[in-house]
Amino acid sequence: MSWLLLVEKHALFREGLALLLKWRTGLDSVQSGSIAETRRILGDANEKPVCAVVDLDLPDGDGIELLERLRELPVVALVSDRSLERCARALEAGADKVLHKRESSEKIGNTVEQLVGVLRTRDFSSG
Repeated sequence: MSWLLLVEKHALFREGLALLLKWRTGLDSVQSGSIAETRRILGDANEKPVCAVVDLDLPDGDGIELLERLRELPVVALVSDRSLERCARALEAGADKVLHKRESSEKIGNTVEQLVGVLRTRDFSSG
């Protein structure tokens, strides 16, 4: 089963984004609001997610830690500020894209859809 990992501290934003991503990609999201919960999800999962969206400002630490763990996946990092240093750190830690949380949900959805689409193209062409 293919799935998306959605790590966002604000439950309402997370749930809305999960609905949008389901509509855009056809994939269900497994949702988390913290680093600890995400570790538990990843530890219990039989398969890795195909893509992750990670809020870098989590209640129990810096989401950069998760980016390093998810390095082999396509990842969209969400930031609350536009600090160039923070964005650079996210990219160095493995994020494919860094978007501001105030970006439209449409832009976030497009970005994830493109990353998942690239994966599907690779899977199709390699099989």
